[in-house]
Amino acid sequence: MESSNQGAWKRVLKCGISLGVFAASTTWRFFSRLLGSTPRANCVILYYHSVPAEQRTKFAEQLDVILQCARPVALNAQTAFVPGEHCVAITFDDAFQNFADEALPELEKRRLPSTVFVIAEALNKAFGPAGSTEQVMSLEQLRALPRELVTLGSHTLTHPMLTRVAEQDARREIALSKATLEAMLDSQIVLFSFPFGDFNERLVELCQEAGYQHVVTTLPTFANFNEFVLGRVRVDPTDWPLEFRLKLAGAYRWLPLAFDLKSRVYRLVRAVLRARRQNLEAPKSVIHESSGR
Repeated sequence: MESSNQGAWKRVLKCGISLGVFAASTTWRFFSRLLGSTPRANCVILYYHSVPAEQRTKFAEQLDVILQCARPVALNAQTAFVPGEHCVAITFDDAFQNFADEALPELEKRRLPSTVFVIAEALNKAFGPAGSTEQVMSLEQLRALPRELVTLGSHTLTHPMLTRVAEQDARREIALSKATLEAMLDSQIVLFSFPFGDFNERLVELCQEAGYQHVVTTLPTFANFNEFVLGRVRVDPTDWPLEFRLKLAGAYRWLPLAFDLKSRVYRLVRAVLRARRQNLEAPKSVIHESSGR
């Protein structure tokens, strides 16, 4: 119960900070327009994992909010952005069965484009990196998806944490998954999603060498389609309405700065503790050497 409460408080805190970011951004855009300056266009990429049947209604409501608040765009399209507009791209990781059963009908009803990132060797299997397993779509189901609305990308062969495997294995997961999916689907695969959002500069280079046009992470930043690496924000059908609207608006983009600051503080604390231990041990050494004489 305590951990659940802690999680709830963290969620509330993130939502509160994001509300402040949204208010500041809205104020800035208002005064920019007042002074005759048109703000730049921006784009948020959302990513879902699963849309269970019991959450379909909430998912549909979120799609309606998207249509009210942003211009939907395809992730692989050469989109021309109009200054001042807010765009959104919708993506799904893992290619679970409930994408076809629950999410796709709602997307089709609204003619919303989406991208599904596929684990090449998990097709038609039960899969779940977080402990709970779900059924992954079959090859036949992938082939039957409407190409005009659904773009397929790679999510590796087996969904490992790529920074924790040997480089040759990471290269295989990145490049062979692309080749495998292209052969199975008879379609070019140009988008890649890092499992667990786990990546570094070398992995980005391997993706460029493999021939991808874009790779997506789990860092909730605005997406610049002129760049190779694109950030995304996680959403779930169970998100609070305010929480979802803030994510859609890009108000969670402060999180990468917070992650970086936390990492820097952690490294600093470790360095201080290490130096303190060394200082405490130094006199013992001197005493030992003196007593030996």
